[in-house]
Amino acid sequence: GVGVGVGLAEPAPAEIVPWAPPDPHTVGVTRRQFLNRSTVTLMTMGLSVFGAANIAFLWPRPQRGFGARVKIGSLAAVEDAVSSTTPAVNFSYFSEAQCYLQPYPLDAASQSAAEGVYGGAILDGIKQGYVALWQKCPHLGCKVPVCGSSQWFECPCHGSQYNRVGEKKAGPAPRGMDRFPVAVENGNVFVDTGKVSQGPAIGTDTTGQGLEGPHCA
Repeated sequence: GVGVGVGLAEPAPAEIVPWAPPDPHTVGVTRRQFLNRSTVTLMTMGLSVFGAANIAFLWPRPQRGFGARVKIGSLAAVEDAVSSTTPAVNFSYFSEAQCYLQPYPLDAASQSAAEGVYGGAILDGIKQGYVALWQKCPHLGCKVPVCGSSQWFECPCHGSQYNRVGEKKAGPAPRGMDRFPVAVENGNVFVDTGKVSQGPAIGTDTTGQGLEGPHCA
């Protein structure tokens, strides 16, 4: 027999769509959205970092040593140190507070004079019989040593001199020795080295302590 051939239909040619550039308006919106989202993301990250830094800065951190409230010792130990009968030892230095803790006279005349000069926490310490003097000379910052013979503080750098409670007696310093608040609490003595009070004005003399011997500087 004669075979009948089955012809396969040829596929229709694909329709050619002419190329057209994308709509600039649509592309522009997409780009703006991307930039806006990026900006918001960066701002959020920046604010988060800024907030974390501020929280870390403001969060109270425990401090010890100079620049904080320093426990000098028990009241009994401090009284033993500052009431020594040896004149040169009667200036008690505490390195952890960088200060001399000096006994302040409790007689009525000295206390009355102090009330006219000092105030706040400094006067509170004086009322308890103590004044804490920063070791730095208010002139140029040298450490002021004790002169055992004169019973004054005498700076070897430029000759400023102060009585036993840090009131200026001579030299180029602009004022008396700067000081820290002193507090007696629960049988212990504390000095707050984070709060510096400027020394008293030139001419202040609340105790009447004069020169007791030759100068050292």
